Amino acid sequence: MKVIRFSIFIIFSAIICHTSAQVIVEEDIVTHDVNLFDPVINDDGRNIYTAMGASLVLPGLGHYYVDKPKSAFVYLAVDFASIVGAVVFQSFASQREKDARAFAHAAAGIERAPRRDDAYWRFVGAFMDAESYNNAVEISRGSPDDMYLKPETWWRWGDESQQKEFNDIRQTARNFRVTSSFFIGALVANRIVSTVDLRVFHRKSLTSKIQFQPALAPDMRSNSLTLKTEF
Repeated sequence: MKVIRFSIFIIFSAIICHTSAQVIVEEDIVTHDVNLFDPVINDDGRNIYTAMGASLVLPGLGHYYVDKPKSAFVYLAVDFASIVGAVVFQSFASQREKDARAFAHAAAGIERAPRRDDAYWRFVGAFMDAESYNNAVEISRGSPDDMYLKPETWWRWGDESQQKEFNDIRQTARNFRVTSSFFIGALVANRIVSTVDLRVFHRKSLTSKIQFQPALAPDMRSNSLTLKTEF
């Protein structure tokens, strides 16, 4: 069993002091038996990389594998809550979008909107009527294909308050979608954090015999911190 003593000297200064650090290895480090690609095995024979892979698939599964049930429950709970949040807020967004389109059909007189044309609904919210939109396309020398020439696709708001209400409903739908995307991001982050946590947990188990020995220099202008561990 080799004992390696690391001495790290950190000099603090408020105004004039210099900052330096020194690491002293008192014994040679033998590395000829070290293979960075060997599987990392815990004391109970469990492969930490297997646990990390399991956590990428389902956060908490790897922690359960290495016998950390409390952490496993936390990661599983976060994953479940994120899935529920993403689904619920996406459902809210879809419902509010339907409400906005139903309102436009009733208030702006739309008979039949083009299918799968999100741009159409943006134009409905941006122009008071289809004629104004078509005129804008013509003035900008746009393509006739960009115009809405079929009477069943025309719209005309009664006043600006109706147009504003339509836009407010659509904005609420967008806000719900953004919230849903945050929950989706949480699903990704939960997998990354749970995997990193397993690696950190494993390294802590290898360095559980670390000792810190602080010391203050006689001149009161510097101090040192000695780290001692065994491999």
